[in-house]
Amino acid sequence: MTTVITTNIVTDRDAYLPLAKAFAEDAAAHDKGCHGMKVLVNPEAQDEVTFVSHWDSQEDFLAHVQGDTFKKHIPGMGAYYVSGTDTFLEEA
Repeated sequence: MTTVITTNIVTDRDAYLPLAKAFAEDAAAHDKGCHGMKVLVNPEAQDEVTFVSHWDSQEDFLAHVQGDTFKKHIPGMGAYYVSGTDTFLEEA
């Protein structure tokens, strides 16, 4: 099991959040190997949105990045996206 923590910096968190939540729900429902994705905010950083997702493998996450859910949602989210980082954690 792989946990991916994706932290994005965005220009308008209020506008980005509904798009991010729809993306997370779609990924959890449709993307191979996804066991859930949550959208979290840092109350001390108005420009930060974090996704925590659980996958069968890192390969499943990387396929998700190239897949239909990404293609469907990322254009709308991209209007608010500044930068992001992914951290991959493996279950011990």
